[in-house]
Amino acid sequence: MTLFRQFFTVQLRGLLIWLAVGVALALAMTRSAAPFIDSNSIGSLPPSLLALLGDLAGMDPVDQYLVVALGKGTMLVPVLYGALLALSVVTREVDRRTVDFLLSLPVGRTRLLGARVAVLLVNLTLMVAAVWAAFRLDMAAQGYQGSWGHFGAAMVNLWLLAVAFSCVILAASMWVDDYSMGVKLFLGAVAFAYLMEFVLKGATVSRAGRVLSPFSYVDVARVLRTGAFAADALVLALAAAAGLAISFWAFKRKQFPA
Repeated sequence: MTLFRQFFTVQLRGLLIWLAVGVALALAMTRSAAPFIDSNSIGSLPPSLLALLGDLAGMDPVDQYLVVALGKGTMLVPVLYGALLALSVVTREVDRRTVDFLLSLPVGRTRLLGARVAVLLVNLTLMVAAVWAAFRLDMAAQGYQGSWGHFGAAMVNLWLLAVAFSCVILAASMWVDDYSMGVKLFLGAVAFAYLMEFVLKGATVSRAGRVLSPFSYVDVARVLRTGAFAADALVLALAAAAGLAISFWAFKRKQFPA
């Protein structure tokens, strides 16, 4: 518990900043909702734009807007935060030359890494919960009622995506000792994956053809319509588990520079 509390305290300022960013972006989207929902204009967008959003046919205007709001950058916030947090677990300590102090503590490497991974999971949960609450409460305050149960499922799906990204980046970061280089490398990879998903969807590439696109495993339109995302959740959970397994294996064997 002490290890968890120490790392959580260190990361608290960053958490609050990213919470503010996520909530501000969510509120910016909800405060822009009225013209689109009241005029039911999203469903009349050009087919090329609708292809980027998913199947919106027959959906309630509020749900249509939630698809747009969550897809337009909002879903990127937890993923980017998770990537930075993953780099802080080990790489930042190596870069700051404070890893020797951590390793001198009377605990094993598995327990040390486990406490930091627990902070990563808790902070991502707080991030996604805050974004969900901002959407839910502000839309309700404006008198709009969407499929909130299904929207909650979409947010759980997004949480799994952020966790999967974070765990895979954590695993890869075991071979990266330069924090600045890691930030450029992994945030660039996240941004590239996000943009490529839009490019592939705009080119009407099928879901099967986008199987290697991480962001294809959060189909907000489909989840808001059906509430189901079990297959996507399984893939993301397996990716996260693989990332964690590699992280613990590599951390136990890693030779740190003097």
